[in-house]
Amino acid sequence: MESHRNDWRYQLMGLKDKVLFDKLMLMTRQELLSWLQWHDNVGAFSDHDCIRKGVPLYTKIRALTTTYQCIMREHEGWDGYLGTEYIRNRVL
Repeated sequence: MESHRNDWRYQLMGLKDKVLFDKLMLMTRQELLSWLQWHDNVGAFSDHDCIRKGVPLYTKIRALTTTYQCIMREHEGWDGYLGTEYIRNRVL
């Protein structure tokens, strides 16, 4: 558990709402993709995987929105919104 407390990926999962969004805004596209790959290692998030599967590359905004959705889904009581946009059930 000590390693979880010091791991930036787990620390990110402990944030929510505006604090989470603000932190994600400061991250680079590559950092966001790294978190997504760690969180879902069978997903196609890297540029290489997207090209191989013939799907569009993740922009920073798409990576940020997907990361936000993945983390906020784990928080009880999340209303499904990122600002004014409902994203809970959206396939990203």
